[in-house]
Amino acid sequence: MKDILIYVPDQVIPMSTALIKDLCWIATHYAAIHAASSTANNADNNNKQPALAESPGDHVKLVSRDGKPVNTFSGNQFAVDLSLADVHSVDAIFLCAFWGEAKSELKHNPELMAWLRDAHAQGTAIIGVSNGPCFMAEAGLLDGKVATVYPVSVDSFRQHYPKVNLSPERAITDAGNLYCANGIASGCDLIVAVIEKLYGSEVARKISREFLLGFERSYSLINIAFDGQKYHQDKKVLEAQQWLECHYSEEVKLESVAEQLGMSPRNFSRRFKAAAGSSPREYLLMVRIEAAKELLQTTRLSVAEVAYRVGYSDLSYFSRIFQRSEGCMPHVFREEIK
Repeated sequence: MKDILIYVPDQVIPMSTALIKDLCWIATHYAAIHAASSTANNADNNNKQPALAESPGDHVKLVSRDGKPVNTFSGNQFAVDLSLADVHSVDAIFLCAFWGEAKSELKHNPELMAWLRDAHAQGTAIIGVSNGPCFMAEAGLLDGKVATVYPVSVDSFRQHYPKVNLSPERAITDAGNLYCANGIASGCDLIVAVIEKLYGSEVARKISREFLLGFERSYSLINIAFDGQKYHQDKKVLEAQQWLECHYSEEVKLESVAEQLGMSPRNFSRRFKAAAGSSPREYLLMVRIEAAKELLQTTRLSVAEVAYRVGYSDLSYFSRIFQRSEGCMPHVFREEIK
């Protein structure tokens, strides 16, 4: 199981905390059941006793600066499980929304900044919801990177963090394991995206289908999913990435893309993979799959029409690569998210 921490600042908005905890708790519960079921199947085959499912409460915890209950903006107190000093290894950290000016709130959380920097250096995913990204910015983690924030906080954020590439029109941003959502609805989608990263698409789809009915995405997944692969210094590769994201629905000849950039196909592929972490062909496939998922979720187009819209004239081939990527056929994906 993955270890998930939810940081609860002073003047926290309890709804933000409860939403994150409940969705992560349920996801961990489903993942534990799946793990126990797999173990039981193996035990049946080997005449061994199945292992019991782990408790989600052991893996999803609330943390405050000193481990003491936190004052909420509405006058109550919120109990937590840990202090920052009690935390060791963790897979994901969520930063909850709070009430009031960020400047005063940051003063109450000085220990958090060094903790976040250390966690990021260790490869931990850090997720800020609503005005939670202010903590990430204060820690210097978002300098030179894309971010979004709760609309009311935009002017103040820009004033205090001019080095951040703030894009308030974006509902969600991904800056390479640093994720931001600008509100509750986008926060729900981001939580599910992180759950998919931690526990896989099956658990994420189950959460979305059973607990987030009626949520409408107001952003394009294509613009979100690949931000994290763009923090490199190769401008030619960045230009190629942007071109592929705009022309994925067309017949793409990567040799022609390389020629447009003044490179040989071999050099283009080598530079692209070194900078973005995947080959041009793999990147194009990811863009097309994300575009297909968006169309399957938000339109009534047939699977054949979806395939055509994302650049595939062969429905059978599209279905095979979709299943290879997502673990199910396109029509099953659509049915499961209804």
